[in-house]
Amino acid sequence: MNMRVYRLSAITLAMSACLSTHAWSGEATVDTKDDVEQLRKELGELNNRYEAQSAALQALAQRLQQLESSGQGQARPMHAVNKKMVVADTDTTSGTSNERASASDANEPVIKEAPASRSAEAVYREQNALFNKTFTLEAGVSYSHTDRRQLTLEGFLALDAIFLGNINLDRIQSDITQFDLTGRYGVTDRLQFDLNLPFLYRASTYESGGAAGGSASTLSERDISNAGLGDVSAGAYYRIFPETPTTPDVVWNVRVKAPTGKDPYGIKLRTDPGNSNLVVPDDLPTGNGVWTLSSGLTFVKTIDPAILFANVSYAHNFTRKFDDISGQPNTRTSGEIDLGDAYQLGGGLAFALNERMSMSMSYAHRFTQKSRIKADGQSWTSVVGSDSSAGSLNFGVTYAMTDHLSMVANVGVGVTPDAPDVTVGMKFPYNF
Repeated sequence: MNMRVYRLSAITLAMSACLSTHAWSGEATVDTKDDVEQLRKELGELNNRYEAQSAALQALAQRLQQLESSGQGQARPMHAVNKKMVVADTDTTSGTSNERASASDANEPVIKEAPASRSAEAVYREQNALFNKTFTLEAGVSYSHTDRRQLTLEGFLALDAIFLGNINLDRIQSDITQFDLTGRYGVTDRLQFDLNLPFLYRASTYESGGAAGGSASTLSERDISNAGLGDVSAGAYYRIFPETPTTPDVVWNVRVKAPTGKDPYGIKLRTDPGNSNLVVPDDLPTGNGVWTLSSGLTFVKTIDPAILFANVSYAHNFTRKFDDISGQPNTRTSGEIDLGDAYQLGGGLAFALNERMSMSMSYAHRFTQKSRIKADGQSWTSVVGSDSSAGSLNFGVTYAMTDHLSMVANVGVGVTPDAPDVTVGMKFPYNF
């Protein structure tokens, strides 16, 4: 009996132990599954954080590269070319760890660099500071009008009230329409060449009063020259210092102008038979007749939201000999001409209103020294009234019609007597 009870107790204990083992084993299995799910969850979160940090590091690296390249002249400052940052928003979705990582990437900002602003490029092109390694063909037309009036009294006052002598009232109206074809090519990001071909159409009206000593009698005559080629010029531009956050672009230019137009020397001046005060030339020139070498510096600085520019230049006219320099009819006199050298200062600013349109304001002043003539066998003689001081205020609008074609409109107003009264121009540069 005792042995039987003992055996029954042993079996009972064994069965209890086995059940306990199965129960513990099942509980351990449940705990293990929970741990695996928890680890997977933590791994997914760490993966999301890692990818988010990688995207942030990549964005910072791109930003650093842009700043470094801007300092080396390989890229314009962001505010100069109107670059944009585009953020792509995507809804967060649930799923596996890989799906959650993709959703996290979608929520991160995707940084994209927009193309350079067409309006900013046009501003740089106007200052010949756009070195984009492309060929640009520009067609333009401009019109300038000059109206000069002069009163000349030859005589004396009698009794401080009565004028005795000749009264000469002169008026000259000059209209010049010029068509330009210009090609520009950027060899590198520092060197650029261009060639300009001008075609001119000139028309002038000469009026003079005071025939037979009276001011009421006025005669007028209009002389028109056929459209002719002007003085062709070619230039080279070299960027000495690229723009940095604190310093401007500094561009050095050298330009040569050839006397391909009709020169003004030897054109005969004839007196009108009905009015000895009216003197009219036989023809009108389209060039100055001499070789010209000019050089200068251009400065361009972007200060958000404006672009500042300034330039200074000096032009030297070479002495040249002509077979005829006399304006007297039936007279032919050979000699040399020495046109006065010229200095020019200018500056202004432009605002990029948006990616395709900008406005500009500038002022330019040109000082020209006196010219000299020398007939064969005689000494040099200065030409009275040949020096000038011409200042003009200019306003411009630039609109990028397409990614390759732009339209530039300008209006200039003369602020000194030697400058044209008004100048209106329009250009269409096409970037290949």
